Amino acid sequence: MILYRWRGVSTNFGDELNTVLWPRLLPGFFDDNPAFRFLGIGSVLDQRHSSQAVKLVAGSGYGGYEGKPTLDENWIIHWIRGPRTAAMLDLPQALALGDPAVLVPKALGLPPAGGPDIGFMPHFESAARGAWRQAAEQAGVRLIDPRDPPLTILRAIGRCKLLLSEALHGVIVADALRVPWIAIRPLARVHRAKWLDWADTMDLRPRFGRLPASTLSEWAGASALGTFHPTRTWLSRRELLLAKATPERLVVRAGQALRRAVNAAPQQSADATLDRCQSRMLDAVHALRLHPMRGASGAAPISQTRSHLQADGDSAYQLTPIV
Repeated sequence: MILYRWRGVSTNFGDELNTVLWPRLLPGFFDDNPAFRFLGIGSVLDQRHSSQAVKLVAGSGYGGYEGKPTLDENWIIHWIRGPRTAAMLDLPQALALGDPAVLVPKALGLPPAGGPDIGFMPHFESAARGAWRQAAEQAGVRLIDPRDPPLTILRAIGRCKLLLSEALHGVIVADALRVPWIAIRPLARVHRAKWLDWADTMDLRPRFGRLPASTLSEWAGASALGTFHPTRTWLSRRELLLAKATPERLVVRAGQALRRAVNAAPQQSADATLDRCQSRMLDAVHALRLHPMRGASGAAPISQTRSHLQADGDSAYQLTPIV
């Protein structure tokens, strides 16, 4: 079974977390057999996959990046990211257990977070097209690049006392590590719906801060993805002309906005909500290990599967911390 993760021209933290999380939760589960594909973290529950391959879904979401999938017998769904994915794909709401990235601290045995840093993680597209390292320096915050190796990023988040993030999985991991966070609204509208899909499972309503593009390339890239209405652009015609002549103006503008964003009230899910979300996903992982080809949407719903496991005397899935 292939462990699938999306990869574009550069790596991306949320997608690369699959390579860190699942081999730890499901050791010996994966190989190179293309007839079976495992879909975990990411907005990848869509038409991008071969119709002939068997797809096991464990927490994926629908993000609108591709067409909706035809959920036939080759789709084995153990759980999905959130209730909005369930509604979009006409699946039972009971399958909406949450994003698997909340399991990262438990799976890796990460120490309690806490440190002196205020971090900022842009979306990987913003990091590639923008000048956020310079803007972050001006704002006095530490840039956390979502294109870095996932373990490097996890250590950086763990050193934060506050994280601002345009990247959804920056916030998800920060929340799981109990680092207060401030959500930054993605410049490209297409990246926004998945935030609410996850947040609904955590009883949250993100209060999005806004940052302007830090370069013309970043602005143009987001505009191409349908972010801006031509009459409601963040850059007036005069500002566009000035930015072309003096591009550093956009960097200064972005740094000033980032400095202001730090002062917003941070958010965090309740401890009990996080514990509930992690516990029910660990139950689902345990059920998946025992019966990988029997999805929760089949004859045995997840509630019945959990009762069956308890009746058989199976304990909850146990994890040994990585030293």
